[in-house]
Amino acid sequence: MTQMNAHMQMNNHKGQMNDHKGQRHLAGLGPVRMLVIALIAFGYASTMPRGPQSAEYLNIFGYDPSWYGIQMIFMISGFLALRSLRRHGSGLKLLASRLARNAPTVIVFALLVIAVLFPLFSAPLAAGETRLSQHLLYFIKVVLCIEPNIITPGLLDNALYMCVIQGGLWTFRWGLIAFIATAILWAVGGLRNARLLAILTLGATLVYAALVVYVGANPQTSDNGMLQAAVVGLRLGWAYLAGMYLFAYRRRLRRSFFIPAGLLAIAAMQFYFLRWTPFIEITATLGFGYVVFLAMTSRTPVPAFMGRMPDLSLGLYVYNWPAAQITLLLIPSLTPYPLFAISFPVTIILSYLTWVLVSRKINMGVRNRLEIKPA
Repeated sequence: MTQMNAHMQMNNHKGQMNDHKGQRHLAGLGPVRMLVIALIAFGYASTMPRGPQSAEYLNIFGYDPSWYGIQMIFMISGFLALRSLRRHGSGLKLLASRLARNAPTVIVFALLVIAVLFPLFSAPLAAGETRLSQHLLYFIKVVLCIEPNIITPGLLDNALYMCVIQGGLWTFRWGLIAFIATAILWAVGGLRNARLLAILTLGATLVYAALVVYVGANPQTSDNGMLQAAVVGLRLGWAYLAGMYLFAYRRRLRRSFFIPAGLLAIAAMQFYFLRWTPFIEITATLGFGYVVFLAMTSRTPVPAFMGRMPDLSLGLYVYNWPAAQITLLLIPSLTPYPLFAISFPVTIILSYLTWVLVSRKINMGVRNRLEIKPA
């Protein structure tokens, strides 16, 4: 009997170790994150030849795939942030690891815009004019996330889809705010209690819904910059907190695709049969988020080729927009599908080169120096 008990204890211990190992490595994280960003890139590319007022292809329940995709990225970020804090117990290490991961790619991107895209595609200057101060200001504001959506004077003014070259980099400022707030909340003990986190997540979601309803009922608020910023911040913030919630309760949540299917069915019923409310977006986002959660935490071994793939998600996120813009500028006759078919492979190449030549070395160096375990 004693031997049987010992054997059972040993099996339980092995099971716990395997569960911890599966949670630690998250083999599906890279592929899932890159797939989400590919959908964001496809959504962006689908509107560029048709104009900014056009709905993206794969629009679901009135919301574009890029809308859902960005919220998925913030959910994943929230999940990984709390996971990092639980493993290392340090808000400073969290900030250092995110800085080491994000900064090199953003710096390379800003330098490419200044050194390559401006000389090739910007409007010519008048005699005696210089853009040195503009370039310096652009670099500082983009890299430090002071104003990552700063206008690039004279660049792409004649493009079919006129917009800043940075594309999705506007979200980096919100990501930085989220990480700093996370480090502070962890330091004061605000994220150590799972129930408190659940209340915070629910509260942020309800406040976001209330603000969206208020803005929708009062169109004049479109001129209120502070209110619009609050809506955007809460849209990304509640998703970030939902990701934290998924990590905190990961062992209590059912691993069943019936749950996201049910959430999406509820969103569909609201959209097709009831009056519009922001809970259509919220319910659908939770459904897609649950699919992402199940996929990236899956214990099913990933195929060997996927295990060898580097995680290029950050580069894909940074480069997909400018790659599509420049491609369309060079070949203005492209329709959405060919545009994506040409620009996204370019995005992959740029992302891989940045990862191999710059990002990987800096990221690994910082992690080794601070003894931070990789995701």
